[in-house]
Amino acid sequence: MIKIGICDDEKISREQLKELLEQFFEKNSLGFQLWEYESGADFLERGEEIHLLFLDIEMNEMSGIQLKEELQGTEDIRIIFVTSHMEGMPEAFGRNVYGFLEKPVALEKLEKYLLRVLKDFEEERMLVVKGFQGDMTVKEKDILYFVSEKKYSRMVGKTGESFCDMGLQQLEEMLGQQSFFRCHKSYLVNLANISDANQNIRLKNGESIPVSRRKAKELKEAYMAYIIRKAR
Repeated sequence: MIKIGICDDEKISREQLKELLEQFFEKNSLGFQLWEYESGADFLERGEEIHLLFLDIEMNEMSGIQLKEELQGTEDIRIIFVTSHMEGMPEAFGRNVYGFLEKPVALEKLEKYLLRVLKDFEEERMLVVKGFQGDMTVKEKDILYFVSEKKYSRMVGKTGESFCDMGLQQLEEMLGQQSFFRCHKSYLVNLANISDANQNIRLKNGESIPVSRRKAKELKEAYMAYIIRKAR
């Protein structure tokens, strides 16, 4: 779930942007968490983990540009500047700055940036999976599928295999159903790595995995929903 911050010293601007964000995430059936900050100092003091920060350029005491400089070493935070004065844009460019929105924010322009950020966020999403030797950290996009090994499972990825100290049911609950699908009692597949989904699943590496008959229709629906989300 993406964690979003709005840092703006004008309450009315925060409320307007918050309403647009709620519209976007409801329309796309996605979850998000939101925090509001009245100033750059407020943001730094509270120290919450934020993935995407909507940052006003013109604020009292600490400007948005000054806060951006403070965050230069924090590569996990993506920034979208919000401003009433677009002439301040040149100073605002920098690492992890995705773009600029003019107040009052238009939903169409907001959607463009959100879709880009969500795509990048999904591609770089890291998962922590329990292994026999401790926690394993792996990029979600590098996982092909999980296969059951009785009460444990085996994670098959683009670069090899690893045993997990977690069963498929536990993994399914942890991962949700937006990116992974239980296509068979013994298989949990990453929808991102499917090239064709019919009677069997063909993966992008050429490997095939089975689909149970009772899951065939549900799989096609889940895969189509995934493709539509990616195409937006």
